[in-house]
Amino acid sequence: MGTIEKLRAISGKVVRRLRKQKLEAGKPFLIWSDKLPKDQSYLEYPDHSIKIITVAPDLKSFTVIRELTTGQTNNIRQELNLF
Repeated sequence: MGTIEKLRAISGKVVRRLRKQKLEAGKPFLIWSDKLPKDQSYLEYPDHSIKIITVAPDLKSFTVIRELTTGQTNNIRQELNLF
């Protein structure tokens, strides 16, 4: 495994650990994905729901675009290896 692959593996573990900590603390976790338009992100909540949001330019608020269905939520978790 090359250096880049090792860094990707380590960073993936760190992000998954941070996600787990935030959700266990009752806080939502922001997920950026290149599958969404660049001004949109996923916001995952401790109740396992995921919403698509846009973050305000001042980074202090956000607007919910829509909430994903349970099936869509499960697909996103699989695609992003969040299990």
